[in-house]
Amino acid sequence: MQKAPGSASQPLYIVACYNCKKTVSQPEGTKRTICPYCGSLFASPDGEASSSGSATGSSPPQQPQQQQPQNRPPSGSSSTNSASSSSKRHRLAKQQAGGGDSRPRSGSGSGNKLLNFFSNLGKSRDRNHGGSGGGKKRSGKADESLPPLSQSPSLTTGRSGGMATLSPIAPASIEGGLYKSQSVTSLLVPQQQQQQQSMPSPRQDYPQPQLTESMLADLTEESKRTGNWSRLSDLFEQAFSSPKDLVAVFRSAQRDPDPSKGSGLNQAFVEAAYATLKDMPYDMQKKVLKANISVLLEKRHTMGGKGGTSSSKDDVRALFVILQNPLLEKVTTFVLFAHLLRCVAALGDFDHHCLVNWLARLEKASFEALLRRIQYFISVRLFPPKTEDLPPLDKASWWVPNAVKVLALLNAANNQCGSRAKVPYTEFYNHTIDSLDLLAEYYTWQNPAANFGFTFCQYPFILSIQAKRSILQRDSETQMIIMAKRSLVAGVAKRNQPSMDMLFLNITVRRSHLVADSMRQISAKQKDLKKKLRVTFEGEAGLDMGGLTKEWFLLLIRSVFLSNSGLFTYNAKSRCYWFSLAPKDNQQEYYLIGALMGLAVYNSINLDVRFPSICYRKLLSPSVVPSTTGTTQLGVCPVTLTDLREVMPELAHGLYELLRHQGDVAEDFGATFEIAYTDGAGKNRTVELKPDGRSISVTNANRQEYVAMYCDYLLNKGVYSKFRSFYLGFHQVCASNALILLRPEEVEHLVCGSPKFDFNELRKVTVYDGYRPNDAQVKWFWDIAINMEPAKQAALLLFITGSDRIPVGGMAEMQMKIVRVNRLEMLPIAHTCFNQIMLPTYKTKATLTERLLLAIDNSEGFGLE
Repeated sequence: MQKAPGSASQPLYIVACYNCKKTVSQPEGTKRTICPYCGSLFASPDGEASSSGSATGSSPPQQPQQQQPQNRPPSGSSSTNSASSSSKRHRLAKQQAGGGDSRPRSGSGSGNKLLNFFSNLGKSRDRNHGGSGGGKKRSGKADESLPPLSQSPSLTTGRSGGMATLSPIAPASIEGGLYKSQSVTSLLVPQQQQQQQSMPSPRQDYPQPQLTESMLADLTEESKRTGNWSRLSDLFEQAFSSPKDLVAVFRSAQRDPDPSKGSGLNQAFVEAAYATLKDMPYDMQKKVLKANISVLLEKRHTMGGKGGTSSSKDDVRALFVILQNPLLEKVTTFVLFAHLLRCVAALGDFDHHCLVNWLARLEKASFEALLRRIQYFISVRLFPPKTEDLPPLDKASWWVPNAVKVLALLNAANNQCGSRAKVPYTEFYNHTIDSLDLLAEYYTWQNPAANFGFTFCQYPFILSIQAKRSILQRDSETQMIIMAKRSLVAGVAKRNQPSMDMLFLNITVRRSHLVADSMRQISAKQKDLKKKLRVTFEGEAGLDMGGLTKEWFLLLIRSVFLSNSGLFTYNAKSRCYWFSLAPKDNQQEYYLIGALMGLAVYNSINLDVRFPSICYRKLLSPSVVPSTTGTTQLGVCPVTLTDLREVMPELAHGLYELLRHQGDVAEDFGATFEIAYTDGAGKNRTVELKPDGRSISVTNANRQEYVAMYCDYLLNKGVYSKFRSFYLGFHQVCASNALILLRPEEVEHLVCGSPKFDFNELRKVTVYDGYRPNDAQVKWFWDIAINMEPAKQAALLLFITGSDRIPVGGMAEMQMKIVRVNRLEMLPIAHTCFNQIMLPTYKTKATLTERLLLAIDNSEGFGLE
């Protein structure tokens, strides 16, 4: 800090921002806490906060300590207690109400300057604050600003410089699958920093609340009637002036509850207060925002100043209340919102655990509003509609990382609710991120040693299924190119003549021996599975540009599952296939079917495979095949009666009735710890669930254990060797760290696509060659397609595209082309490689309907006209 020219009684000093390096002049004793250029909170001129260090651990340069005026109390004196703070607020209120001296007074200049910053951000960045001309009088209480921001361009992951951050998801840490049940603490912090913490719980003495729930209702009604909001505004300003005042107003009747279970706040009162706040005039709302700033600046040392340590219960509760402030959805308040999110992200492990539990108890509407607010904040920060509304991105690179980390708390709370989740997991998708360089994000995540910093791939819940599919496709294409280059180089080294066949996985099959030929060639070409797939049907003159591959997958999958091979059993109630319990030594066949399914994902082909969702959970257990598979259990995950209901609903219903039976289970059911079933060959078999299980009766006391073991045997132990082979075959082709980013539901979506048809969406993206959208034949075609039964719609889609499944992006991604043909004697012809249909210019709608249905019903094979 350098001394600038000024009057003898009021010398000016130049203060440099630690983030953007720009300077501001101000009078001696001023407590500047926010930079007008980049929005950073930084230490006071007298250097009181400098010792806390920056977010990256490097301390800013110490400022020379100025001699305090005699009328200024020293730091740490009684002027900082709640009673003195309260009296200052009352004096400030009197000064504002009575006018008087217009010069800034203690505590007023700083707050007004901060508030003006939010509304005039664009203008303030263009002003020249250097020298003595830009200084304004600012005064206040002892320094309570947050630690200075990091000097680095992006916020690092892990813990750094006193900032407690949420740990990234790394491939090495996903041994049991990304979405396997785990504690909240293990989700949010690195393994080496997981330790049991306890939040201090001394008895709190709260000030008498000046606002109650009944007063709020009466004053709100009175203010709406009279139009005078002054009294209510003053009460709000006082309530939001400090963490202790905030908690005193909103705390519930229960005294000092366990913070890991409940917040101890009257949530209904909080929601009612914010509903009233939204109805207040804008000037009144600004007062509450100013009070919110005071809360963030107060208690700095307990709000993330010491990363990893537990904060005061009231501080965490205050942050929880302010997070729900609906005013923070405005772009003009995003600077305040950014610092609030940083405070929350920097809390200790136990505080995060408490926040997750509190968020899980929010009402659905409040949870959704907070989620939308943070998502909007991230989107606007990444792509601001007006660049002058926010600080430059390179000066506020910490905004998005902290917002995503707070979003991780909401995601953990949503997952904690299980089947009663507040919102679908898709609500956490931020489609703005789809416009970023996702492959660069992925490679940064893949190489943390070379690119240490924040990436969205560390928090995959925020990536949409389209973004994850794009990453997986690009990663697959990269692997295809690498394998093709290796084959070409190896061929040249052996003096072989280079050919295009070296670059592909070539499959040639006979339609009459489709399964046998396919399985034999997949087994013989294990080293080529990661090449681009190209299929040829023997005796047909088709060139595979994608359409023959889709047809091959479709016919092969149908043959495998509909044959009497005994590999899978079909349940008509659930309409799902499951692995046969018959003790057959056919693991190689399961391996090849797994490889076939992996080839479909690897080549972006959707399959009509009807497996229950538990199958995809097992495929991600673990998401990456361990280097030593001999001793590691593969494809095993916790299962429940709900999972069994998807596979065998009648059996699951019977077990459920056993659990809820009110009488004597042993006498009424007569069951023992064994399973009797009929295998695929029609033989009756019995298996004991535990040693000597046939002599152990199922009773009221052990029926929970019996049901758990029953489910585990049918879904895990009884099919372990077969599913393990299936798992290894799938990962033989799809071995990619990109799978770690996926949820089981997303894997199912990538494999199967969507069965929902919307031909209106397809019509919007269809292009025409020779036709115009208003031609009669085109209108007839769409009228026929849209009004078909779902089965016929699937057949039409199969006829045109080679698949009856909808890709991840929906039918809007399936650009179709309708080409005009003047030969009226022809049937409609489809080129499935290009999603193209050749449509003759039939004279009537009836003729078009007849010919189109005839073509659909006789479409298998190549070259039919």
